[in-house]
Amino acid sequence: MAHLQTRREFLKTSGKVLAGVALSSVSLPLLNVSAEAAPELAPVVYPFPYVKLDPQATLERGYKSFYEFGGCGMGAFDAIIGQLSDLVGYPHDQMPIQMLGSASGGFGAGTLCGSLAGAIMAVGLICEPADAKKVTADLFKWYKEQPFPGYQPEIKNPTTVAGSIDCLDSCSEFMTVANVKMGDDARKARCASVTGETAAKAVELVNALKGL
Repeated sequence: MAHLQTRREFLKTSGKVLAGVALSSVSLPLLNVSAEAAPELAPVVYPFPYVKLDPQATLERGYKSFYEFGGCGMGAFDAIIGQLSDLVGYPHDQMPIQMLGSASGGFGAGTLCGSLAGAIMAVGLICEPADAKKVTADLFKWYKEQPFPGYQPEIKNPTTVAGSIDCLDSCSEFMTVANVKMGDDARKARCASVTGETAAKAVELVNALKGL
């Protein structure tokens, strides 16, 4: 019964959170995009250029970006593409982080964890399709087996293993063990950690794939 109540609470609250993210993201500026279009931009070549990223820096940025942008999908995407925007510039600096605004709460339906969505969308920009599929498969396997949260710079939470890539399963398991609700600071801190850890693992996999 407790798990059922947690499930109902999750779906009810995540819908409200997603709606809030959708509204707030409208007012957020695009990532380093000038108010005036840059003249004669060079054609975009796929995959986007990549330089080796530091998993630790990615972890820390993902955690902070969860709060800065208001969601796990945007946080994970910024942790990777935001860094590349800073280091490489074009075309990464043309990608709006807010495109992942709907990923929170498993896209409002408790499905794929938004941190995974943000990470694999970033991977899809910097890897050939076959390589992106391999990274995605490895990332999904890792996520299902990983005790979260490992990175806890602020609130100390118990760790849980989701056994699933779905937000509902991941969050519900944690909220049951930690005895917290969806809107509690402890749950937010846990998901901020998941965001950073997932982005960092994606970077680790990409670095290895590219021999960096």
